[in-house]
Amino acid sequence: MTLRVVIVDDEADARAKLRRLLAAHEDVEILSEARNGRDAIEQIRRHAPDLVVLDIKMPELDGFAMLRSIAADDSTPKIIFVTAFDEYAIDAFDVRALDYVLKPFDGERLGEALDRVRDQMSLEQRPTVESVASLLAHLGDRRDLAPAAEVEIAGRFVERLSVRSAGRIQFVRMADVEWIEACGNYARLHASGTRTLARATLQYLAAHLDPASFARIHRSAIVNINRIRELRPVHAGDGLVILESGMRLRVSRRYRANLDRQGIRLRPG
Repeated sequence: MTLRVVIVDDEADARAKLRRLLAAHEDVEILSEARNGRDAIEQIRRHAPDLVVLDIKMPELDGFAMLRSIAADDSTPKIIFVTAFDEYAIDAFDVRALDYVLKPFDGERLGEALDRVRDQMSLEQRPTVESVASLLAHLGDRRDLAPAAEVEIAGRFVERLSVRSAGRIQFVRMADVEWIEACGNYARLHASGTRTLARATLQYLAAHLDPASFARIHRSAIVNINRIRELRPVHAGDGLVILESGMRLRVSRRYRANLDRQGIRLRPG
């Protein structure tokens, strides 16, 4: 799998650094560069890249305005924001960017961001549980399908997930998981500095995890409420969760009640 990339940054030095670090990855092909949002739209529509590595503050159109301009296009690339401004992280989460890299950064940090893109592209190329079910039904197979996730349940709730990785089966204790990220028909478990993909949807986990320990806070995220360090108001009823690791996640108004029921409420701004 080759990652076809467009670089977008208004600073020539920043583009040169990205070009150098990206070129170190054998599976990365740099298609073009853009100096502003309008130029980026033209380059993206011309080349249809897999990935855009994108600054936020640029002349003519900023990064978010550029993404709004291509939102209706048939094929929307994966996005990694690379910026010197940390205050836009929540907005980046809303437009489903796969990572948010703060300047200055090194090759290792950029490599982690590329790994997230590779994981997502790999998942999107796999057949979904729903498509397999449809195929079996079409073939007349009446057997019940196994659930999307292999789970160990004590009482009503999932306590462990078994995850296949590199030919091995690993067991992840849900109590060790800090937060869970939606990843198509999979879920990415963030635990003790590691990230593991489990074959379970976020909707499934939201329904089968102990609500005394886990709460869905966004359409794309579930958090371990025992790992919440702080909860802040942001705007328009939304909130910001800060976890023990320092990770910041958005709490949307739709899911605020999930935290309220556990007595976790926004402190005054």
